[in-house]
Formats: sequence, C-alpha cells, structure tokens
Amino acid sequence: MPMPTTPASRRALDRAATRVLDRLSEAAEVLLPVECAVCRAPGAGLCRACRLVLRRSCARPFEASSAAPLLDPPLPVVAAGRYAHGLATCLLALKSTGRTDLVPVLAACLATALHTAAPDWPPGPVLLVPVPSGPAALRRRWFDPVRLLLEDCARRGVLPAGTVVRRDLRHRGTPALLTGPSQKRLGTAGRRSRPGGTLRGTAGPGARCVVVDDVLTTGATLGEAARALRAGGAEVVGAVVLAAVRPPAVPLSADPGPARPGAYPV
Repeated sequence: MPMPTTPASRRALDRAATRVLDRLSEAAEVLLPVECAVCRAPGAGLCRACRLVLRRSCARPFEASSAAPLLDPPLPVVAAGRYAHGLATCLLALKSTGRTDLVPVLAACLATALHTAAPDWPPGPVLLVPVPSGPAALRRRWFDPVRLLLEDCARRGVLPAGTVVRRDLRHRGTPALLTGPSQKRLGTAGRRSRPGGTLRGTAGPGARCVVVDDVLTTGATLGEAARALRAGGAEVVGAVVLAAVRPPAVPLSADPGPARPGAYPV
C-alpha cells in the first residue's frame, strides 16, 4: 500500500525532479549542443547578431498580394518579411528539422504583421484561421507550424484586440487529393491547373475571418482557403503571412527601413 504524501514531501519530490531534469538538460546540451539556426554559432537557437538581422528584416510588414498571380479574387495580404536570408532559414529550420525553439522569435514577427494588418479589418470579432498543413506533412513533422506560431502569440497575449485563433479550415479526405504531389512542389502552372476543393471551411455564416499562412508564393493556397471559408458563408477580410517570396523587381538587399512603432521584439 503506497504511503500518503504530505505537502512537505511533495515539495521535496518536486525539488528532486527539478534537479534531475536540470542534470538531464545539461547532459543533452553536451550530447546535442544548441547552435544558431542561421550562422551555426554555439550556445543559442538564434544568436544575438542573427536575431538583430531577423528583427530588422521583419520590422516593416508590407502589402504582398500584388506578387501573387493566382490570388483570385484579390485579397489584401500583409507579409511580415521577405522569404530570404535569416527569415527563410529560420522558417525552414522550424518546418524541416523541428526547431521549435525558434517559435517565439518567428511568432513575434508574425504578431507585428498581424497588428500592421488589423486597422484595415472591420470592427468586431475576427477569427484568425491558420492554413493547415497537409496530412503527409503533419505526419512527417508531428506539428502544424502556422498553428504553433499563432498559439504562441495567443499564449503571450500579443494578438490584436478582438481576435481569436480558430481552426476553421480542414483538408478534405479525398484520396485523389491526398495522393497527388504536394502543392509546395508545384510551379505556377501546376498550381493553376490543380482542381479546387482541397480544403473545407467550418467558420459558419457571418464569421469574419483572416487567413494566416507561412509563405506566400503564387497565392493559390490563400485563394483556396478563402474559397473554402466563403463557401460556408464566412466573410474573408484579409490574409497575413510570415514571409512572401520576393517579386522580381525587389532586390534581395532591399533595406526594410526603420522599425515600425509597436513592433514586437524578436
């Protein structure tokens, strides 16, 4: 028969467990040392220099829908930064190698973009609807990156006032849609010819929605997400993405300029 534990013994057990976890963390650091996702400097998931570069690259979110040829009908899209340099590297590290330690810094960039876009949304409650990962990607990486970033923003209380994160987009379980090539691997022509109906919306009539995704390329994914939500009677008032692929007219070295007032620290 197990002996009952007193508050004092429970506290002692908690302290012992904390010491064990600390020792395990120290051992893990020796066996699997943390390194900067961008420059590979040891000691931090993102070193101070790379963090400053990332902060600067996402300091001035911009309207990105003009660079999305398949976004039809047009939809206002605000991007936190351009898909290049540190932002692209950090996002790829999160999605491809499971670097969830980068979630707080990327979520801060997304929060700044959400606040930049929010003044153009109608008054009243707004649903922030993440575009879900495909079934194969979800099985491979065990988490949904966009949802993870939005949930981190919500947990830290940095979402725009009056917004709430809602999972109102789902992938349809049609075999033909699940066995075809991933949309991420298709070019503009392939995305243009791919049949619609890959997503279904569950927001309901009258809901005001903002679609949130990680990368804007041609706009096909945002267009499909907006179609699915509108089919259920929801109103799609805009979209926000973490990164937008650079349009040809903008050089990679383009200076984003000084930080906007109220930008969230990365």
